[in-house]
Amino acid sequence: MGPAKILAVDDEADFEVLIRQRFRHQIRAGEFDFRFAYHGEEALTKLADEPDIELLLLDINMPVMDGLTLLAELRARQSPARAIIVSAYGDMANIRTAMNRGAFDFVTKPVDLNDLEITIKKTLDDIGRVREIDRQRAAAERARANLARYFSPNLVDMLADRDEPLGPVRREMVAVLFADIVGFTRMAEHMPPEAVVTMLRQFHDRMTAEIFASGGTVEKYIGDAIFAVFGLPNAGPSDAANALRCAEGMLSALDGWNRDRAQGGEAAVAIGIGLNYGPAVVGDVGSERSLSFTVIGDTVNTASRLQSLTRSLETPLVAGGALVEAIAAAPTAEATELLERLQDQGEQVLRGRSGAVRIWTRPRPN
Repeated sequence: MGPAKILAVDDEADFEVLIRQRFRHQIRAGEFDFRFAYHGEEALTKLADEPDIELLLLDINMPVMDGLTLLAELRARQSPARAIIVSAYGDMANIRTAMNRGAFDFVTKPVDLNDLEITIKKTLDDIGRVREIDRQRAAAERARANLARYFSPNLVDMLADRDEPLGPVRREMVAVLFADIVGFTRMAEHMPPEAVVTMLRQFHDRMTAEIFASGGTVEKYIGDAIFAVFGLPNAGPSDAANALRCAEGMLSALDGWNRDRAQGGEAAVAIGIGLNYGPAVVGDVGSERSLSFTVIGDTVNTASRLQSLTRSLETPLVAGGALVEAIAAAPTAEATELLERLQDQGEQVLRGRSGAVRIWTRPRPN
């Protein structure tokens, strides 16, 4: 770090001589770097020219603009510079006015130079502490912003505030959503890699926004597929309804994206969404150096199979009966309206699963 920049503001010419003489060793050692002004307006000009000035030594009685007026101006401009009043006007009224206007400390004239040096160092130490706090706050905000690019808001809060966000592996009731682009592999075969990445970003941005808006968490991206969970970090009675609401939001967002694509001469995109509700194992997995959260179990596997079923049934959405039952058990006006859009398709046998699952679908728009 460079020397601390200090602006001495005093209309007495011998004050500059006194300061330069008293602090000559600190100046030569590169600890202090002094500037001088003779009234408040000149001080404001120097601060504008050198905004990295950290500290002012400020007299009260000066021509053009006095020290107390300068303090008020500094506060109005939200200047980060600290001020030490160095004045012969050491009565309580001036001290209180100076402190109320933001002065850090008060040294009376005639100046005790040892006391002034102690006060300067104390003030610079405080400035250093505030700067470090600001640095840590800025670093925390950058970290939170970076986390927000990859995790839903509820997980960002956990990751920022807890040492062990999800803690030991445990069993929870959650709603699970899988979504992907229909025919993506075939589409990607005929597209430049850069166009594929752009398309995926556009798809993920739109779908992730709907997940976050419905209180969901993106567990992971798997190529063009998105695996989302509702009920983290804490399960609630609205998780199943939130997952279905998210799916509806995704389909609406898809319509808007396809309108944009049509205007650009691009083909429409179709997606398939699978939804399920039930118990799953959730928690932190990995090593001390690299932890990630996971959600596993039959509920997750079934949701993935339901998503695959959208192809053969030619529907944009397949929901497991467990999810529909969970929504019906805690009905709201919105949830009831969402359920009315679904059609009961009876039981279906899913690949890799011994028992049949009752499913509900959403008709594909005409």
